[in-house]
Amino acid sequence: MRKEEIYKKESILIVDDDEGTCRTLSLIFGKKGYETETAGTGQEALEKAQRRFFNVALLDIRLPDTEGIELLAPLDRMHPDMMIIMVTAYASMENAVRALNDGASAYITKPLNMDRVLTVVTESIKKQRQVMKYRRLYEEAKRELTERKQVEETIRYLAYYDPLSGLPNRLLFNHRLTLELAHAHRNQQKLAVMLLDLDRFKDVNDTLGHSGGDKLLQAVGSRLTSLLRKSDTTARMGGDEYLLLLPEIKGMEDAAEIAQKVLEAIRKLFMFDSHELRVTTSIGVAIYPDDGEDTDTLIKSADIAMYRAKDEGRDNYQCYSGKEEKVGQKTKHPYC
Repeated sequence: MRKEEIYKKESILIVDDDEGTCRTLSLIFGKKGYETETAGTGQEALEKAQRRFFNVALLDIRLPDTEGIELLAPLDRMHPDMMIIMVTAYASMENAVRALNDGASAYITKPLNMDRVLTVVTESIKKQRQVMKYRRLYEEAKRELTERKQVEETIRYLAYYDPLSGLPNRLLFNHRLTLELAHAHRNQQKLAVMLLDLDRFKDVNDTLGHSGGDKLLQAVGSRLTSLLRKSDTTARMGGDEYLLLLPEIKGMEDAAEIAQKVLEAIRKLFMFDSHELRVTTSIGVAIYPDDGEDTDTLIKSADIAMYRAKDEGRDNYQCYSGKEEKVGQKTKHPYC
């Protein structure tokens, strides 16, 4: 059977010594059209993986005969494209972080929330498709380029970086945010996610053309990067939107100070050829764990806050307020 044919059927290997959990997950995934197989031990999981390819392995971190993390290396040797999701209790969060560093694509905590399980599996398979796409590009480029190192660097760049600005893209941002959330949870720290949208960017494209707009996007990315710490992340979501990740902050006061610096930096004059350009930005701020405890929720909270900044007249920052969304009143944080 050709490799391409193997990938057409999406399959999941469930590795857990709890038979009830295996049955429940098999039933749920089966209803969604996935093929499933189960294994109660690490040895059984390796034997089944030896016989066939699985798109996803849902791997319990504690097994009767081994630690789930010890299976990462042999599974990766068998199937480098397999997405491995660790299943862990909160007591094993340190091991979950280690698993992410050792190659796991994600982790899920027990007791299992089945909606969350389906979401993580779906996102992992989407990510796998992207990886497979760029792997095909890799094979094509390999035939044209003589140096393997150059090929690998090109593919890594395409997979994780925005080609226009050179900044991390949404995929890499989510990966870094996942790691920082695990770190913040373990150390009871806060972090901030900011979403920036340039104000009236369409006017720039209409005035200077798309090439002028591209130059502005590149310049904005450079200013944001130079403003932040090395431990922070600046990413471009696409269009005229940027994401900032600020780990290990004390709270909203730190985030507000950075947001104000960003506003001031963007207001400074941009020079392109003979054109002078003044732009502003609207910023939404979300704080972990107050405004969300996972990547999707935090980014959505920052997005909601950003649109409120637009409503407030642009060229300002706003903090997310769950209360505001529920009662329709503007309950601002003292630093917003």
